[in-house]
Amino acid sequence: MKTYSFAIVLIAMFTHSLPDTGMEEIHAAAGEVMPLTFAIPLENAEGIRAEIADRVYTAIQKQARYLLGTLHPWAEDETLMLLTESRSGEHWIRPNTGTVAGLMFLYRFGLYDEAIVGLPRPVLLEQKILPMLRYLITTHVTGTRPTSDGKPWGDAWQSAHWAHMIGRACWWIWNDLPADVREGIRRVVAHEADRIANSEPPHQIQNDTKAEENAWNAQILSVAVLLSPDAPNRKKWESDFQKWVISSFLRPADEQATAVVDGRPVSAQFTGANIYDDFTLENHGIVHPDYMSTFSLSLSCVLDFVMSNRKAPDALLYNVADIYENLKWFSLPDGGFVYPSGQDWGLFRNPDWFGPHMLMATYGGDPDAWSLAMKSLEALEKMQARSPDGAIYLSEEYFFASTQTDRLYSLSLAWLALRQSLSIQDQPTEKNGVRRLDAGKIILNRTEKAIHTFSWGTKIMAQCVAHRLDRIVSPHQRNGIGWIRLQNEEKPLPAQIHDISVTNDANSFQVRLTLHHGDGAIRADIEYQSNADGRWQMKEKLTALKAIAVAEIATGLIGILNHPHWIYETGERRVALDGQEHMIPACSGILVDNDSAKEILIDDAFSIHSAKPLSLRYAGATKPERARATDELFLHYDGQEKTWREGEVISEYDVCVICR
Repeated sequence: MKTYSFAIVLIAMFTHSLPDTGMEEIHAAAGEVMPLTFAIPLENAEGIRAEIADRVYTAIQKQARYLLGTLHPWAEDETLMLLTESRSGEHWIRPNTGTVAGLMFLYRFGLYDEAIVGLPRPVLLEQKILPMLRYLITTHVTGTRPTSDGKPWGDAWQSAHWAHMIGRACWWIWNDLPADVREGIRRVVAHEADRIANSEPPHQIQNDTKAEENAWNAQILSVAVLLSPDAPNRKKWESDFQKWVISSFLRPADEQATAVVDGRPVSAQFTGANIYDDFTLENHGIVHPDYMSTFSLSLSCVLDFVMSNRKAPDALLYNVADIYENLKWFSLPDGGFVYPSGQDWGLFRNPDWFGPHMLMATYGGDPDAWSLAMKSLEALEKMQARSPDGAIYLSEEYFFASTQTDRLYSLSLAWLALRQSLSIQDQPTEKNGVRRLDAGKIILNRTEKAIHTFSWGTKIMAQCVAHRLDRIVSPHQRNGIGWIRLQNEEKPLPAQIHDISVTNDANSFQVRLTLHHGDGAIRADIEYQSNADGRWQMKEKLTALKAIAVAEIATGLIGILNHPHWIYETGERRVALDGQEHMIPACSGILVDNDSAKEILIDDAFSIHSAKPLSLRYAGATKPERARATDELFLHYDGQEKTWREGEVISEYDVCVICR
């Protein structure tokens, strides 16, 4: 019988003597909160880890400087401060809670440099942190005033997540908080914690997992114990914390699992599943690597236990290693992920994954995690170097309101995890070959030069991504398929699988696919072949299933990234068609049509070969969409209105793609 435990991972942290850490000495909190007695072993850190911690801390300070520049007084009370408009929803509360939590981290921990941040620590507390906290306390449902939209924040689907940030960070600096802030924060946290404790964790596998929601709701229960250890609800908060944590990443097979977690078989704790049996999960209607990383929300609560000298529940690691194993197969050299089913968030989220990797390096004991974290950190530093004000992301690279502020908070947690770890395994192994995930309906093949993926679930998508810093290929959700549009219609015909076969061995896979564009309109017979040597073959034959009038055929799509300022791109693509070069500046909207080329070469790094002439189009993007600029290369393009008879072959192509 398998047993999960943090004992081995954390034993050294709990038993070593506390060093003399100088300005890093941690306060012994007032009796009304959980004592914060764990010191950061700066003197015990290995040289490389100390160096990385310093780099992370510098990045936090720079990001704080940028965010401090966006702070302003509340129009209704100039003694209170915030980053955003004053409104009660997620996009106006979460940025503020994440920012002030990160500022509290800087106030308490690390070798603070006021020249980087822009103001001394005492001023940071008195003129920034306290006015922000008082705004958030005042406008919560337990406070005395609404936000400027006439409603207070709180009691919302995500408000426990927002509240845990300020609650945890207030615990870090408790001795320096005035009485009104202490009372207000404890009230906010207890209210949100009781709301979660009095509800049951939801479960859903298809389309919209509840894994992330359960993980973020668990956090408030941990923080409530930190702030109110003598509360009559403490035992319920603790037991419900464990329940919400283990509920987050259960899979159907866990209903029969005999593994013992926190003293009970998993089967006895099973309330429903949120992930597939192959440890993939769906959110936003796709198998989504980003949401597979949300184990970090609950796993970060290990810090609460380490820093208060308590044993963390074993549930925090349940199924996490297997989920993370999938993420390692999706990882790219630039610190990001390959997206077999597409990416509906921003693509350049490379810094976001530093936190999950670092938590797996420090608390998960994963030998690959450190090297993956370093790739994310390198990308973060290159991104931050572009902005004199310290911002990690350029405005064109994100559209989610909390993108910049979440990084301040998550980097703070990662720094604490790194500084408190006494040993980290750094023994990475390259992931090569085929990984097939049948529940998620994804297969991928990692080779030296390319990563091939195919998805046949909610999204039908095939792609060959360059295995290099410049991935070249964008996760366009119509990659490998494209579209067909009928005359007098604005939208393309829906593509549906009629028949499919996916076969593989250890180092290659083959897909035979019959698609119908529209309801019995056009049949696409498609083959994809992923080869061990990195070659990617694509073959398509279109046949009219009935007499039909077509306005546009744009198939064999390959999305080509061409972003103006991305750190691993040049701001233009050089496209050679049978040796004739075309320069395509980012967001230029340039169109290149060609009906005779047999060879396509992009930046001397991505080549496409055909035995017969292709009727192709390269369409440059005019602007970023979903925070990335994607040019579109169609291996077969015909924009003229035509009619086709039933049974008539419309087009065929057969190409080989090679990443150099």
